[in-house]
Amino acid sequence: MTKIAEDIKTSKEAKEAGLKRIERRHIAKKGEVELSDCKVKITINLDADVLEYFKQRAESPTSAPYQTQINAELRRVMKSEKTNDDLSKTASELLQNDSFIVALKDKLKAA
Repeated sequence: MTKIAEDIKTSKEAKEAGLKRIERRHIAKKGEVELSDCKVKITINLDADVLEYFKQRAESPTSAPYQTQINAELRRVMKSEKTNDDLSKTASELLQNDSFIVALKDKLKAA
């Protein structure tokens, strides 16, 4: 057992209820695990209609649970913002590139 698990003993009441402390299977070090692979339990306040929307979607037999759907939608927003940031950066770089501007000018004249 790890040092932490050895220091924390199972209470008498817990033992009587058939419970016992178990050793952690893995204690991750910084950089060992991708954040996208970890679930974090939080408390969040959502508008009631938003929650109901996802709960109703989750009622379909082939649908993911509502929390999974909310997570997927948040991830989609994150990725679209990253894509927009990448596009803005690319556009900015192209506008600073003289050879691109000349080629664009030539294309527009030909059109």
